[in-house]
Formats: sequence, structure tokens, C-alpha cells
Amino acid sequence: MKKIFFISALLVICFANNTKAQSQPVTDTLSYLNTIVANKASYVGKPFSVLMNDLQIQIKFFFPFADLNHDKTKETSTEFSFYFPPTAEEIYLTYPSLEITWQTNLNATQSRALYTQYRALGWSNEVATFYSSGIIADIRVVE
Repeated sequence: MKKIFFISALLVICFANNTKAQSQPVTDTLSYLNTIVANKASYVGKPFSVLMNDLQIQIKFFFPFADLNHDKTKETSTEFSFYFPPTAEEIYLTYPSLEITWQTNLNATQSRALYTQYRALGWSNEVATFYSSGIIADIRVVE
């Protein structure tokens, strides 16, 4: 009986500590993003949904890049920001951000259409669904 009580108490303590660790707000975005880059081995080769689920801050804005001069229909990387700029003059506030390079290029035509459709809103469930299956090749912080 004592063992059951001890194990139950231990589980409650572990759960309480885990909840507390996850509920603390991120106060330094750049520092937090640098920890993600330092641990990028946990995400490279995996779907973007794994990183999205682990993020402690919410993505608010995205910008797709098609860096292949010979084929602009292929999105090579995407920048994800944690601030939504309500005006063009505030675009500088979207930094720092994360740039994800894709292992297999995404459909830039579709991502540009989503960007145009949700430009006034930023991030949406439809955009999250589009990017969730992209496989991460690299992660870097953009300051």
C-alpha cells in the first residue's frame, strides 16, 4: 500500500513540474529561437508539424521563398514569424524569426496563393495544414 501511495505521489509531482515548465511564457524570443536552432537535430528530417507542436510561441506570420532562378514554382524555404505586422511600416517587427529550409521543395504556387489570401490575417489553420507535412532540412534564426 505504501508503494502505491509513493508511486502516486511521485507521478503527481512529476506531472506538476512538467505542467509548470510548459506554462511559463517566452519572454526573450531571440533566445528561445536560438535554443530551437541549437536543438535542430531533433527536427531535421521530420515534418514541420513536429516543430509546430513543440513551439512555445505561436506563429503569426509567414513568408515563402522560391530561390531557384530556373523554377519559381518550388518553394525552397519559408520564414516564420511570431509577430503579425498590421502595416507595411511594421514589417521590421517580424524579426527575429525562423527560416526553415525544406528537404523537398514545396509548391510555391500554392504557398503564394495562401500568402495572398491570408496576408491580412497572417497565420491560419489552412496555412498550418499546408506546411505541416513539409520535411525540415535546416533551421536558422533570421535577425
